[in-house]
Amino acid sequence: MVPRPPTRAVTALAVLALLALCAPGLLVAAKASSPPVASLRGSTEKTVPLRTHSIYAPYVDSDLQNRWFDFGGSTIINTNKHIRLTQDRPSQAGWLWSRLALAPASFEIEFEFRVDGKSNNIFGDGFAMWLTKGRAGTGPAFGSTDYWNGLGIFFDTYANSRHAYSFPRIYGILNDGKKSYEVGKDGQGQELGACSIDFRRTDVTAKARLTYIKGKLLELGIQHAKWDEWTTCFAVEGIELPSQPFLGFSALTGDVSDAHDIISVTTSNIAYHPPASNSKKPPPKRGLPGASFFSTLFSLLKWVLVLVIIAVAVIAVRGRRATANSKRF
Repeated sequence: MVPRPPTRAVTALAVLALLALCAPGLLVAAKASSPPVASLRGSTEKTVPLRTHSIYAPYVDSDLQNRWFDFGGSTIINTNKHIRLTQDRPSQAGWLWSRLALAPASFEIEFEFRVDGKSNNIFGDGFAMWLTKGRAGTGPAFGSTDYWNGLGIFFDTYANSRHAYSFPRIYGILNDGKKSYEVGKDGQGQELGACSIDFRRTDVTAKARLTYIKGKLLELGIQHAKWDEWTTCFAVEGIELPSQPFLGFSALTGDVSDAHDIISVTTSNIAYHPPASNSKKPPPKRGLPGASFFSTLFSLLKWVLVLVIIAVAVIAVRGRRATANSKRF
């Protein structure tokens, strides 16, 4: 007799059993490959706005200068709309740098930006935000020098090599001035933190919010889908930037291009409020030695007593029935 192949029901049960056995491992793998990023800035509070590191329309005065910022390269100022670091043309590089260093040890920088162009398929290269010890010059790192001392956050729209993640991509790199930015690898392996977010041609004005608490945390949030809906791109604890860095923005186009606009920059000093300590809570009450044993024993005896009562009741009922039956005969 030829054995019958397993039915679909049996096969399905086998698959379900296999999934049940493997599910914990599968869930762990999924979480490891794409971990959720939790925000760390919930206990921060803006205190003093820093006019020296904030810029808004019309951006320049009557002399076509700004008191607190310098700009150059391909940068064009539209006093009603934006600071355009590059136009949608090949081979452009523009920059915007604060004239003064950022003195506070803890601060938050929120800026509005827009990246757009004629092409729907191939575009680039992107722009960068800088917090560096010096005001960097023009170079291959998104229009700025590739050796910098401080933090660079890159809003990259063009992948120079193949990656397991998608573009556009945002990533931060902390440099000590001795390492070169690896353009061909799009900084892969150098990132402090990163995320893949499509910030190009957003329905609402895109925003980025960098929160820095000296020695405690560095967090980047992005608004790109809805107003006041922030996505945490990355959050890193125990980070220290160089003291008194300059704030800058730069952008670059190569064979492919986009318009890279900075619309506004708002910088504020912030205060950090650590979570409330539990040290003031009264200590938990300690029970008597052996109290747990006696409690377990009492519970066991209680159930034994219940079973004995049930058994006695059953015996009594059966006895009454037997007596009643004997009287009939």
